[in-house]
Amino acid sequence: MAEFKFSCPQCGQHIQCDSGYSGTQINCPSCHQAIVVPQAPRSAAAPPAPPAPPPASPGPSAKFSTAVPVTGRRFAGAPSLTGAPPPKPKSKALKTVLVITASIVVLAGLGAGGWFGFGKYKEHKAAQEAKKGNPAAQVPTPTATAATGALDVLLKVHQAYTNLTSLSAEGTSVSVIDMSQLTAADLNPNQPANKKNATRRPANIPKALTNMTTVAIKLARPDLYRIEGNVKNVVGRMTNNITIAIWSPGKTNYTLMIYPGMKNFTTVKDRNMAFAMTSQSGGLAMVIPQLFFDETGGMAKLIKDWGLTDDSAVNGQDCYTLTGKMLGQKLKIWVSKTSYMILQSQITLGGPISDADINAAMDAFNTSTNQMQAAQQKAQAMQQAAMMTKIRGTVTETYDNVGMNQTFSADDFIYPVPRGTRLIPSQF
Repeated sequence: MAEFKFSCPQCGQHIQCDSGYSGTQINCPSCHQAIVVPQAPRSAAAPPAPPAPPPASPGPSAKFSTAVPVTGRRFAGAPSLTGAPPPKPKSKALKTVLVITASIVVLAGLGAGGWFGFGKYKEHKAAQEAKKGNPAAQVPTPTATAATGALDVLLKVHQAYTNLTSLSAEGTSVSVIDMSQLTAADLNPNQPANKKNATRRPANIPKALTNMTTVAIKLARPDLYRIEGNVKNVVGRMTNNITIAIWSPGKTNYTLMIYPGMKNFTTVKDRNMAFAMTSQSGGLAMVIPQLFFDETGGMAKLIKDWGLTDDSAVNGQDCYTLTGKMLGQKLKIWVSKTSYMILQSQITLGGPISDADINAAMDAFNTSTNQMQAAQQKAQAMQQAAMMTKIRGTVTETYDNVGMNQTFSADDFIYPVPRGTRLIPSQF
C-alpha cells in the first residue's frame, strides 16, 4: 500500500501514513489536535480505504495520553475509540467521559454437547450483571431530606465562588484506571461471532493507566486566569512527563503543551476553547475555574440524584460530603463548612450509561448544526454506552492552599514560557 509523509500544521510533527487516509480527519499523534491528512502526491497510488482502526485507550480526554511518537514515526490510523473523526472541541467532553468509562462484560464461551444449555444460561446471567456495572459506582436515590440538604449546600457553593473577586489554589489530580478486563471483542462489538481470538487482550491497549498531576490555579475578574500543571503519565511500562498551561492576562488566550521532543504554545479564541484543549492533552482540573467564572451550566445538567451524605474532613478542614450521578458514574465532593470551597472531588468509574444520559450530554455539549453528523455521533455514543461496565478506577482531585480575594496584577497572569518554546499559528 502506497505511503507518503507530511507534517502536522499544528506542531510540525512528521507523520507517515497510507495514502488511503488522504482527506480524513485524524488526531496528530504528537500534539493530539484535529488535522486533515493532505492529498497524497500523484506518485503515490491510491489504495483502497483502510479498515476502521480499533478503539484506543482513553484520551482525559483524555487525561491519559500515550507516549509521544518520535519524529517520522509511521501513523496507522486515527487514535479514536470509535474510528470516527474526532468531534468539535465542545463535543469532546461527551466523548471523553464515554471513552474513560467504556467497557462490557466478557460472555462465557459456549460449551459443546451437554454444556451448551449451561453456557447459554451463564451468558445470559453475565449480560444481566453487565447492565448493573461497578457496584462502587452506583448511587442510590437520595431521600427527600438528603436531596434538600444537598441543594442547600450547592446553592451556597455557587454563591461563594461567584462572589469572589479572585481565587488561588494548589492541588493534585490522581487518576488510576484499570482496563485489564477489556478484550478485542469489547472494542469491536460488530465483529463476527466466530472471529478467532476475540477474547484476547486488544492490541495497543494497556492494562492500566495512571495520571498524577500537580496543578496551580490563579483566577481574577473579569477574565484573568493562569492554570498550570505538571503531569506524570504512566501507560503500561511507559512514563511521560508533560507540562500544560493555559493563561490570559486580559485579552489573548494562550495554551502551552510540552511533551518529550516538542515545545510549543498557541493562541485560541476564548477561555472555553483553552479549557477544552488542555483537558484533552494530559488534563488540568477545570471544576474550580468553571465555578469561579460561572460556566458550569452544561455539566450541571448531566448530574442528578444529588444527596447530602456523612460529614468528613479534608486536610484537617470539616466538610460536607455530597454524592451524585454524572453520566452513570458516581461523583462525590467535599465542601468546606466554613468557606464553601470545594476541597476534593472524586469520580468512580464503571457505572452503566443510559440512553437518557447520552441524550442529556448531546443536548449540553453537541454544537454541530449538521443533523447527520449529530446523529452519527449519538449512534457512536450509544454503541460505546453498551460497553461501559468493565473499566474500573477513580479520578480524585484535592485542593489546598486556597486563597480568596487577593490582590493581583495583570503580570501575575503571564506564564513564563520556557526558552526554546515556539509560538505556532492557531487554527481555532
